[in-house]
Amino acid sequence: MDVAVLFGCALLTGAGIVTNMIRPEPESSVALFGLGGIGMSALMATNLYNCSKIIAVDTQAEKLRIAGELGATHLVNATTTDPVKAIYEITDGNNVDYSIESAGLIKTIEQAFTSIKRNGGLCVFASHPTQGQKISVDPYELICGKQIKGTWGGMSDPAKDIPMFAELYRQGKLPLEKLFSKRYSLLQINEALEDLENQIVGRPLIEIDPSICKLKFV
Repeated sequence: MDVAVLFGCALLTGAGIVTNMIRPEPESSVALFGLGGIGMSALMATNLYNCSKIIAVDTQAEKLRIAGELGATHLVNATTTDPVKAIYEITDGNNVDYSIESAGLIKTIEQAFTSIKRNGGLCVFASHPTQGQKISVDPYELICGKQIKGTWGGMSDPAKDIPMFAELYRQGKLPLEKLFSKRYSLLQINEALEDLENQIVGRPLIEIDPSICKLKFV
């Protein structure tokens, strides 16, 4: 039952970007910038497509550890490594076929765009930085065949996509339970919000009635 709370914006947006928008070809390469709820959901959905390289980029070691458990083939800590250079090296100078950005920063949108290959590479960003900020891209890269798109909700149709994602969860193909970082009682809600704001946890779960939690989603 507790997993059902995840069937909201993050899952529909992240997994929706993969299943509705990019639909990676087998053996293609994908880079994910930002491993919050959207990024982790996109990562899980990417595993459905037999990609050769799934590169996870974040600044938090714990999120990168979880990404490795969820199927990322390469982990890049952006606090110690330039992700653009790392992706270039991982792909032997080819860059990736697709990038998904959900970190919410101008810098990461630009990095995600830079990291895709020419002649068909696609960058999709789901974040919305502070109003008034502008991203900067080299028009020549667009002429060379790079593409960039924004998305609101991963083009998901809840009536169609929620049952599909639920079935994938039942089959063990979307291990959503791994997104929960820590459980809190209702009396600990302020602690949970502080931990979330301070990036101590990724997805805190508030157990209003513990008797209905920890049940399988059916």
